[in-house]
Amino acid sequence: MTQGTVTRRLPTFVPLLLVATWLMFWFDHAWHYWEDDAYIHLEYARSLFEGRGFMFNGLVSNGDTSPVWVLLLVGSHFLVPDWLMAGKALTVLSTVLALWAAWAFVGRLSRDAQTDVGATQGVMLGLFVLSPYFCYWAFAGMEAVGAAGLLMAVSMLLVPERPRASTFFTAAFLMGLGPLVRPEMILLVAAGGPFLLRQWWLLTRDKGGAQKALWFLAAAVLLALPLALWSVYALQAFGYIMPNTNAAKRAMPGQSVPTRLLSVYALGFPGVLAALGLLAVLWVLTPLRAAAKGLGAAGGWARRFASSFPMVSWPLLLWTGITLLFYIVNHTYVQTRYVTVMAPGLLFVLLLSLRQLARPWAYQATVALTAAMGLAASALMAYPHVRNKAQGDLLVNEFAAYVRQNVPANAGIAVYSIGQLGFLLKNPLIDIGGITRPEATHFMFYEPEGMLPWAKKEGALYYISGDQPEPGATLVHEVMIPNVGWYPKLSEYDIARPTKLWKLAGTP
Repeated sequence: MTQGTVTRRLPTFVPLLLVATWLMFWFDHAWHYWEDDAYIHLEYARSLFEGRGFMFNGLVSNGDTSPVWVLLLVGSHFLVPDWLMAGKALTVLSTVLALWAAWAFVGRLSRDAQTDVGATQGVMLGLFVLSPYFCYWAFAGMEAVGAAGLLMAVSMLLVPERPRASTFFTAAFLMGLGPLVRPEMILLVAAGGPFLLRQWWLLTRDKGGAQKALWFLAAAVLLALPLALWSVYALQAFGYIMPNTNAAKRAMPGQSVPTRLLSVYALGFPGVLAALGLLAVLWVLTPLRAAAKGLGAAGGWARRFASSFPMVSWPLLLWTGITLLFYIVNHTYVQTRYVTVMAPGLLFVLLLSLRQLARPWAYQATVALTAAMGLAASALMAYPHVRNKAQGDLLVNEFAAYVRQNVPANAGIAVYSIGQLGFLLKNPLIDIGGITRPEATHFMFYEPEGMLPWAKKEGALYYISGDQPEPGATLVHEVMIPNVGWYPKLSEYDIARPTKLWKLAGTP
């Protein structure tokens, strides 16, 4: 290897080395951490593995929004007998594949825009992993990071550099599989359908009518089959198709979803908002400056602006726009993992467009600002957040051990966070968060005073909460769980709050 080759490769090698080091650090830091919702995946997977179908804590329910992830956990369990270790292995594989998709997507964007790749792929990968949401979700046992990679991969398959039968049919199948990875990915059909049809036309324009129809039918089957099979199962098992969490994850009445979206993006992917703002300024000011100088270049600027977004980016951009609109119309309480799915690819597209349209310093400053804010948020918030989550998981394990030893196995327990306790306990859990029992959402949003009577009617003899749920309830056990959340006030992470097990009045 010549010295010149070393020099050319060094800019790429350095960010990749930093990314790998960062990943190993966070994997170690998150070793004892498993998100509560990820335990829901695990419980469904264990039930499926044992031949009981999609059942949580003995209750058949459509409470899992990612059936594909559950199936992958079952497959991972065949190779790794311990459920938690099987899940960790799957999250590592999912994260690696997502980073590979991100690397390929950035390279494709650069090639299509006819700009020098250089160290761009490594830098963009660095921005992705520096996000506090990546640090939080990459090894949490959830599908969010993998879904982000899937979104970028589908966008590339829908607009391949050279259309082939393999890209066409794979794109159709992955689009069909998407809703079983994340429910909102059903909107990929609307965003990606025109691109799939275009690819079909390019591949079959020289074929006969029968061959055209056969290709179309085969793609339609691949597109519809995953969701159709799941829908048939869901109707037979649950009586309905839409997951329960569509109701459980609604925003509170009166809460602004756009404001929530802006705040979640600002914390996890500020580069998206910064790049959008700069591009908006360029869109307005550049034609005005040209007109002031008598250049009359508004039309040329519009074409240049549009060409800075290569066609490969449009399936992802359209899906993002449609999904954001859906969140607002559906009044969804947008969570950090939802943004983790859509924001990485969006960030890459916007930054690389900015690189073409703006002065170099504007692009470099936006990249530097994004990296600095990501590093600060990860170090100051994601690090103690994951640390406290891991400590909380261990304390909940002890809490569950106490329940197993001191509470009758047939006694119903009302609880909001059902994941870990549902995985660890045999007691019937009355889900007051609405994941497995969607009727609870009525009492969450509209009649909170009716939650306790409803839970008791459902069989609750015990209640897990911080405060006494009713007069006469007896405190049975208490554990102090470290605070978790995204707190700008760092002292919040030093606070522990009580989780208490109450025996309800009248319980023998």
